[in-house]
Amino acid sequence: MAGTNLATPIKLYHEIYGQGDPLLCIHGFGASLYSWRHFTGPLAKDYQLILLDLKGCGKSPKPLDTKYSTQDHADLLYEFILEHDLRNLTLIGNSFGGALSLMLADAGESARLRSLILIDAGAYKEYIPVYLKLLSVPLLNLGVYLVPSRLAVRAILRKAYYDPSKITEAQIAAYTAPIAAPGGKHALRETGKQLVPANFDELIKRYKDIKVPTLIIWGRQDKIIPLKVGELLNRDIANSTLKIIEACGHAPQEEKPEETVSLVLEFLETL
Repeated sequence: MAGTNLATPIKLYHEIYGQGDPLLCIHGFGASLYSWRHFTGPLAKDYQLILLDLKGCGKSPKPLDTKYSTQDHADLLYEFILEHDLRNLTLIGNSFGGALSLMLADAGESARLRSLILIDAGAYKEYIPVYLKLLSVPLLNLGVYLVPSRLAVRAILRKAYYDPSKITEAQIAAYTAPIAAPGGKHALRETGKQLVPANFDELIKRYKDIKVPTLIIWGRQDKIIPLKVGELLNRDIANSTLKIIEACGHAPQEEKPEETVSLVLEFLETL
């Protein structure tokens, strides 16, 4: 998996439901464990469902430092896995969480990993969304501070959904609160600035070394990370299956939760 920095004094907020083989869910950029709310009931029946907030997100610490690179996030996740001695583990990652899952699936630590579930995952630098690339540009990234959090959240959710009528006020409020909290915008800005790993090309080359069974789920109408990325992952990861959800955007676990959960359970039952 990732390299570690065990001196990092960051404890990620997490919630655990059920018992059994562990499923660790990793949310996307600017999100929180709230995005997995539809998973708790059906998946906690037979598995240990672990939901966490990445550093700077949800209820996790939001320090005013610069340790928000993709590698920093991966290192903290790896420390979490070691601290909780997670074995026979399935990683479930959406968007940025999918990119982190791919980093954690490094062949060198595959003994802990049972399987991988990638949901509209970030995986290839040429397909990084333009609005995230802009966060790495000085002056332009000041927009994170200038645009009201609620307005920004509403705009991103509308882009993420195929059917924006499904977006609720409660959902907008749940996404807005952590960003509006002290340190929230700083964390978002720092993560965005460092989103593209310096060794991205090397990481992409290692996808072919992933041996565990991998389920790739994609919303057909994803306007943030196109279906083409799912097809490339399906090509590059030998033991993978691609499932497409129709009339769905970037976050199938939120927009089409029943279909997504069904695909996840069906996959897990084959392991």
